[in-house]
Amino acid sequence: MDNVVVEQELQKRSQSMKKNAFKLVGIGPLLILLCVIMTILNPSFLTANNWINLLNSISAIWIMAMAMTLVLISGGFDLSVGASLAFSGLILVNLVAAGVPELVSILITLIVVLLIGMMTNGFLIGKLGLNFFVVTLGTMSLFRGTVYVWTDGQTQYADNNPIVSFLGNGTIGLVPVPIIIMLAICVVTHLFLKYTQFGRAIYVVGGNATAAKLSGIKVSFILIGVYGISALYAAIAGIINTGKLASVSPTIGSGMELLVAAAVLLGGTSFKGGEGTVVGTTLGVLFIGVLQNGLSLSGISSYWQEVITGAILIFAILLNYFKLKQT
Repeated sequence: MDNVVVEQELQKRSQSMKKNAFKLVGIGPLLILLCVIMTILNPSFLTANNWINLLNSISAIWIMAMAMTLVLISGGFDLSVGASLAFSGLILVNLVAAGVPELVSILITLIVVLLIGMMTNGFLIGKLGLNFFVVTLGTMSLFRGTVYVWTDGQTQYADNNPIVSFLGNGTIGLVPVPIIIMLAICVVTHLFLKYTQFGRAIYVVGGNATAAKLSGIKVSFILIGVYGISALYAAIAGIINTGKLASVSPTIGSGMELLVAAAVLLGGTSFKGGEGTVVGTTLGVLFIGVLQNGLSLSGISSYWQEVITGAILIFAILLNYFKLKQT
């Protein structure tokens, strides 16, 4: 009997040690380890200028990752964010070219893309209950195809647009405007998710949509709102990108939805819904930004950068998966 008790106690201790070990293997420690490695490879990695450039370069991904966090928590996914980014930039450029004042053009772009996101992804998924992968794959193709048809596959330029240019390339003090917008959206999204009734309802819907309905939550309203926010944030990222590049290319944003999703998953948001935080996503975005920036500083070929980035992301997501499973 004593041997059985001892064996049970050893098993408990073993399980406890495993859980504690996995608690130490999260995206935070991995990010710190990655920063140390990149600093050893290239001391200029830790300079203020490099970090400003790093944060500026990932601003669009960070903004869209905030919205993707809400979408994944709700139990969905949005493949159309990259195409929405390109589509919003094209709307803005054409409105300004038509003589509409810049501020009005920006406002119209945001409203139009928000409504389109609600009426397509939001309505089809939230109201009709269609599969989110199929729907967002369709809207991704729809928006991207519209951009190609509208531009005839050619880049459209946005010269002499001081407000749009300021949003993409301006600075306030030493800090680029895209970083300020990015941080503001990050804080607002965190507060929205944590302290508003709508934000808390997203967790309930993602955890169990049936239970959410029985508790009186309007699931369709929540989902329509979530996909509308996703489109809105993509539009904001599109406007910033248009200002940065002073142009809109039909290919801009291609594949960006995968990086956005990787950042959110790295941050611990569950694909099953009902779990996730803005803080976790922030760490996930920083991990991707540090990885890409460090590889570029090290002079590694862009082809190998893609290979290494993919392999490390898979490894990091697996570690996060096992951490969440054990804890």
